[in-house]
Amino acid sequence: MYLKYDITVQQEVKKSRFICLLARVKTQEDLKALIAKAKKEYPQATHYCSAMKSGSLSHSSDDGEPAGTAGRPMLDVLLNHESDQLGAVVVRYFGGTLLGKGGLVRAYSSSVALAVQEACFFEPRTLSFYQLEADYSISGKVEAFLRTREVEQIQVDYGQNAVFTFMSPNDLNDELASRFSGQVQAILLKECVLENGD
Repeated sequence: MYLKYDITVQQEVKKSRFICLLARVKTQEDLKALIAKAKKEYPQATHYCSAMKSGSLSHSSDDGEPAGTAGRPMLDVLLNHESDQLGAVVVRYFGGTLLGKGGLVRAYSSSVALAVQEACFFEPRTLSFYQLEADYSISGKVEAFLRTREVEQIQVDYGQNAVFTFMSPNDLNDELASRFSGQVQAILLKECVLENGD
């Protein structure tokens, strides 16, 4: 599961303002870019704490806050969410009141939790491109069969035989073999992962 859109949320804790930028990040370079964006958008802030997880990679930074009070609590929120490739930067404007270690942990972790709660996520979808060749005597039945399945973008080229090119999330070969007595077989051309979340 992946983040569909970047999101920014904020909260105030004892006059300190905490702004969380949540974005999809794959590498530490992506996280650095998110930190740079935060510094550009909020140039007068006191701290820019960060955390990320992407596959087996994870990273966190307290950016001057007492050790373990910001980056790690932020990372824990990310690690407890089922999404992947997720990065967060929490910008803090100090409001004059010290929060103490427990208060900082709660403020940073709740800022990320709030962003995750308000964010929109999606599951990537894998589509496979297939091609199958059929004798003209059964091509109409093959086309009718394909149109009753979860198949997209059916294209038919007519040469010596009818050649069907199509996309499907499922392998149809067992059904094709049973329906057409082994006369046709779909050959996998390539697979693509759709990550736009639509």
